[in-house]
Amino acid sequence: MARKLGWLLCICTDKDVYSSILVLELPTMSRTSQKQESDEPLFHFIINALKTFMIVTSSSQAWCEIESFLLENLFHPHFLCREIVTELWCFISRHADGVVVDDIIEKFCSLMKYTEAPDVALNPDSLVRKMARFLCVLVTSGPNSMVDKVYKTVVAYNTSTYSSVTYLALLMEGFPLNALSEKLRSEAKQQIVTQYFNFLGSFGVTLPREGSAVYGAPVFALSAALQFRLISISDAEMKTIKFLVAIIHKYRDCSDIKIKDKYRRLLSETLGIISNMKHLYTSNEMEEVILALQNLFISGPALSDGKLFQCKPNLSSFMAGLGEIELEDREDNAVSSAVWELYHMLLRERHWALVHLTITAFGYFAARSSCNHLWRYVPEDAALSFDLATGKEADEERFMSDLKTFLDKESACPKIKPCPHTVNMFAMDGQMLKETLKKIKDVDLKLMVCDPMEVDNEKQPNRKRKFPNRVTKGVELLRDGMKVMGDALSEWKHNHFDSTDIRDKFLTHFSHLEDVVTHLVSLADSG
Repeated sequence: MARKLGWLLCICTDKDVYSSILVLELPTMSRTSQKQESDEPLFHFIINALKTFMIVTSSSQAWCEIESFLLENLFHPHFLCREIVTELWCFISRHADGVVVDDIIEKFCSLMKYTEAPDVALNPDSLVRKMARFLCVLVTSGPNSMVDKVYKTVVAYNTSTYSSVTYLALLMEGFPLNALSEKLRSEAKQQIVTQYFNFLGSFGVTLPREGSAVYGAPVFALSAALQFRLISISDAEMKTIKFLVAIIHKYRDCSDIKIKDKYRRLLSETLGIISNMKHLYTSNEMEEVILALQNLFISGPALSDGKLFQCKPNLSSFMAGLGEIELEDREDNAVSSAVWELYHMLLRERHWALVHLTITAFGYFAARSSCNHLWRYVPEDAALSFDLATGKEADEERFMSDLKTFLDKESACPKIKPCPHTVNMFAMDGQMLKETLKKIKDVDLKLMVCDPMEVDNEKQPNRKRKFPNRVTKGVELLRDGMKVMGDALSEWKHNHFDSTDIRDKFLTHFSHLEDVVTHLVSLADSG
């Protein structure tokens, strides 16, 4: 049976099957003392059944098949199958013996080490990132000792040329640094901050080299740690802002495509870092950053640079924080004009993901900005201004309406509401129940006349019915006669001179008669 688990995953990939698994609910008894009935998704039943099967087979030879099944489907292409396998691994991490769990962690970390390569940590679809994503889920669901185990193992492996790749991949997938023991947590956070400022101090001394480890890995590490709220950092000397300005200039002046790609990635991550460090927005150097970004995205080579759009998601996050600074509403103010133009560029984007990010950022900015003329930040041809039917007619009122609707949805608490069709069905059923109850109440019980029925309470003896003696005797004679006729038919069968047609007809009728007599004999015997 363990060898058929792969067949189960194949069935789950069918569109009708996996949709039913996610939607259908089955009644079950709650675990409380009241034993109330509730509904649970079919997905939970499948997971619990597989967990039970794992427990039963954990001490048998079938466990090897289960372990192979879990390893082979660790990165199953279908999301539902991947969720099932991941949940089973998490179940093992929570309840298996500590030695077994440590061995599993050791093997997974070793596998990550052998998949290291330059820049693979920056690719979300790379094997090392997938392994890191799985490990983060695994250690989050298990005991805190697993977090220490993974951290120590990865740090111990950091002896190769690409020593930072594995650790960086874990950080970019949200490795829970806060779950480390106190000493390790302090060391890990201090290491991230120290390496970051060391990189800022050495930036520009040497050019990025091809084939080396991830260039600017400390920047990516800090950006990921800030994004997942793993650490906090104070940059009193505003080194990050100066670093961002330096990256912008180097990106504009660089002609080497490969080196320019590395600068662009650093530019995007640094924008993300500043968006998570709100105290940097109040510095005087922020005006220089805004003007440099305007020069890069608006006046610079943005139109001819086909890859600069990759920075726009983090740019939108950076723009949201500009609500923390005082901006003048005058057209002759260079900084305010730069912010207007940057928002115009972002709000014109029609990709659904960028539209969502930009509207979220603009809503955050509008809620905190002291500007009284927010209409200056919205272009006439904003993406949300166009009608959905043709996509050609722009209307400012449509933009404001869509913006309000979006912000209301973002701020509203999610509530489960039944659909109107379900409400109507319940209303109809309720009305029918009311009418039925009314009819019952209107019936006069005094007018209901029931015929009396006599009940014989005397217990009747449990005795068999007996056939008359002559009936029983007649059945016995029939049985004896059938026996005599059977013997005669056997002799007749050996007589080859008689007509076979007559004999066959007689045998057919005799067979039917024999069945009837046999039935009569059984009735007589039971009586």
